[in-house]
Amino acid sequence: MITAAASALTGAASAQPTEAPRLSAYGDDIWTFGNHANCRGTIHVSAKTDPRQPGRVFVSYRPSAFTGDGPQWSRNPVCTTRAFANWTIPNVYHWSAPISAGPRGGKPVTQVLRTGGGLRAIGFATPAIPQKPVQYTLIVP
Repeated sequence: MITAAASALTGAASAQPTEAPRLSAYGDDIWTFGNHANCRGTIHVSAKTDPRQPGRVFVSYRPSAFTGDGPQWSRNPVCTTRAFANWTIPNVYHWSAPISAGPRGGKPVTQVLRTGGGLRAIGFATPAIPQKPVQYTLIVP
């Protein structure tokens, strides 16, 4: 009985947020432009929740390989942009840290959104025009 209790406590302590079941209106990738040399690429959005941390969504923005044009891109093949999340009316944008990527992609950027619990429709986009956003409908514990 002590072993079962110890393993149950160990399992609870090592639990991590898991991918949130959701409906996605536009897929999981933002198609966007960046800050110079017509740089462009996709950013994969991931949303996780954890019942032990109610009212929070853990978002990860993972940039894929970006490309650009001309001598500016050849000199500096790094594209930088930011993503934002919104679930309120009127719009209140919750900006991510800068997201940078080059021909080999980039490091993921994480963001914790304090949405409150319940059914939420959350949009993700970048300031680039044109771009393709991501929209999730999910239940936040």
